[in-house]
Amino acid sequence: MKRIFLGIMIIILAAATACTSSLTQGERSSDEAYVFTALSAQIIDKIGEAVAPEGEVFLVIKYEVENLRDQDDSFRLWVPYLRLEANQEYYSVTSIVTLDGQMWQTSLLKKEKKEGYIAYAVPEDINDFNLTFTFPVSETKAVYDFRPVDKRIGVNVDYVLARLEQIERTERIWLIGKPLASFSNSPVRYMGTVLVPQEEIPQLMEQTEGLSEDAERVVIEDYLIGSGHCSLE
Repeated sequence: MKRIFLGIMIIILAAATACTSSLTQGERSSDEAYVFTALSAQIIDKIGEAVAPEGEVFLVIKYEVENLRDQDDSFRLWVPYLRLEANQEYYSVTSIVTLDGQMWQTSLLKKEKKEGYIAYAVPEDINDFNLTFTFPVSETKAVYDFRPVDKRIGVNVDYVLARLEQIERTERIWLIGKPLASFSNSPVRYMGTVLVPQEEIPQLMEQTEGLSEDAERVVIEDYLIGSGHCSLE
């Protein structure tokens, strides 16, 4: 009898865990009417002419909605169905004039899907977020836990500068500097993202050699933007 009771409790616990487990970026969630997918999450400090307030950054989430029904979906405001939370604080959606593709509302034809951005202004020292999407018809919830990709211009430039200076100091070590720097060279990464591939480091160092720090920053910023960093995907 005890074994039967224990087995039942394990099944109940497993079911409860499955119902409350969170999703990650790129995973689909659905009910009988819609499919929702949080495609990506990025933090950035400047979008066109819009600059994040001091102490804050823009968190930009790209998401997709799909109408599963055999009928057109009327013009719908999606903002009320999205809730962003971090450190037990909730954040409201913010409109950024220079952000193209914002999807606050849309209508969907039958079987149609659309994707777009939604943005928030959040404290710059937060790394992990929780996004809850409530399906309009069934009111079931999909919960996404994620750490956004850091695409801040200032932060990424600082990181590349520090890494290049470290390589330069290594190269200056008498006799063994050049071989040591070459042996220990690796891509410049920040939060798991490759900012400068290993094979492009020498060229970037050559371009910044002898420049003032301000001039170096301009070169590195242009490089990162040209490589797709410091701009939204």
